[in-house]
Amino acid sequence: MAKNVLVVDSDKGFSTILSETLNNHADFKATAVPVSARALQFVVEKPVDLVIIDMGLPDMPVSKLIKAIREAKPTMAIMVIPFIGEDVPEEVQSLGLQGVLPKPFFVGDLPKLVGQAVGLEFESEVPDLPPAPVEEKPAKPRPKPASKRPAPSPPPPPRRRRRPSPSETRSRPAPLPARTSAASLPMLPSWKLEQLRKNKDKIVKDLKNLNGEIRAEVILLTAGSELIATAGTMVEDRAQELALLVAESAEAASQAAAFLGERDARFEQSLHEGSEFRLYSYSLGQGVVLSLALGMNVPLGILRHQTKQTGQALMKYIR
Repeated sequence: MAKNVLVVDSDKGFSTILSETLNNHADFKATAVPVSARALQFVVEKPVDLVIIDMGLPDMPVSKLIKAIREAKPTMAIMVIPFIGEDVPEEVQSLGLQGVLPKPFFVGDLPKLVGQAVGLEFESEVPDLPPAPVEEKPAKPRPKPASKRPAPSPPPPPRRRRRPSPSETRSRPAPLPARTSAASLPMLPSWKLEQLRKNKDKIVKDLKNLNGEIRAEVILLTAGSELIATAGTMVEDRAQELALLVAESAEAASQAAAFLGERDARFEQSLHEGSEFRLYSYSLGQGVVLSLALGMNVPLGILRHQTKQTGQALMKYIR
C-alpha cells in the first residue's frame, strides 16, 4: 500500500515538484499544503504516514508545528527541509526527526530519502546503461544465379533548360540570410560584461548549487559568444565549443521571436530533446543565457523550476 505523504511548504512551485515527483512513484501518495493551519487540519482528518516540513514557513515556527502534530499523532514520522547551506536548528532536531532533505538534493534521490523515513528502501534513479553489443558472425554470401545481362540502352538525349519568363523571375523568393557568425551575436554593454567577469566566482557557486539539484553534464552561463562560468563534468574545451553553439542557437531563436512579434524579441526558454540528452536554455536577456546539458532522468518541471530560480538570482549581476 502506498505511503501517504504531506508536504508543507509555502513555495508553491517547489512543493508541487516534490509532491508530483513522489506521486510518480507507486509507493507514495503525496499532497501539498502551503501553511501550518491546513497541515494540522489535514493530519487530524486524513491518514498520513509522513509529514515533510520546510523550515521557511511564514505562519508558525516549525518546532511549534511539529509539537502540535505529535500531540495529535504521537507516532507521526516527520522530515524537515532546512535553508540552503544551514543545519537543522537544535530545538527542531531534539524533537525526534525521521529524516532531513538538505537543499540542494538530486530529485532522483527523493524516493530513496523519503522511503528511509517510512521504512522503505529504494535505489537512486540512475539511467540504465545500454546493453553491450553482441558480435555477430557475418553471414556467408549466397551465390547469385547466373543471368544474361540485357544490352545497355542508349543514354537519353540531353534536355534543354527552359529560360524562365519575366513573371517567374519576379516571383522568385529572396535567398535566405547567411548564417549568423559569432561576431554578430548580441553582447552586453561593456561595463555589464565586466561586472559578470568580476563576479565569476559567485556565479560558479550558484551554478554548482543548481547542479547539486539537477546533476547536469554541464551548466553554462554565456554572454553573447563568451563563456562566463561553467559547472559540471564536461572538460573546458568542449564547454567552450558548446557555449558558441548555444550562443548561435540563442541568436537564431531571438530572430524567430522578433519575426513572430514576441515581446522583447526573445523566448525566455528553449528546449531541445533527443533520445538520451536534453539541452535546456533560459534567457536572462541582453544575450545572456543559462544553459544545461543533461540526461533525460530529471523531470522537466523540476528542470524548468530550478533553472528559472537560478536565472532570476543571476539577474542581479547584469542590472
